[in-house]
Amino acid sequence: MRKKGLLLFGAGLLAGISSSFGLSHSKKAAPAVSLPLFYAGTWQYYDEERDRTHVISIGPDLKLTIDNHVIAANVEQINNEHLIYLDRLGYHITIQANESRPVALIDETDDEVYALKPLV
Repeated sequence: MRKKGLLLFGAGLLAGISSSFGLSHSKKAAPAVSLPLFYAGTWQYYDEERDRTHVISIGPDLKLTIDNHVIAANVEQINNEHLIYLDRLGYHITIQANESRPVALIDETDDEVYALKPLV
């Protein structure tokens, strides 16, 4: 009985030591991309009402630019699904994303949804 208890103690001790030194066989999750970097980039969208294509850029610092004009807006919320800005007039500008990139811009001012396409 004493040998069995000593054997279990030794096995537990060995498992604890091996996990402390990273010798465990469990797989580590891939590091997640930083959310500001996930949203950073340049896209275009077409405004049907004005018959015009616009260019939107989001910097790594989340600074929002549309057609080379900096938009005075603060980040209100950011997660894997959307980035929400609040502009100086109190309207929301939302960037929706799928699992790989931003895909839509929702402009509360115009009550419109625009599909974001990579800049060609």
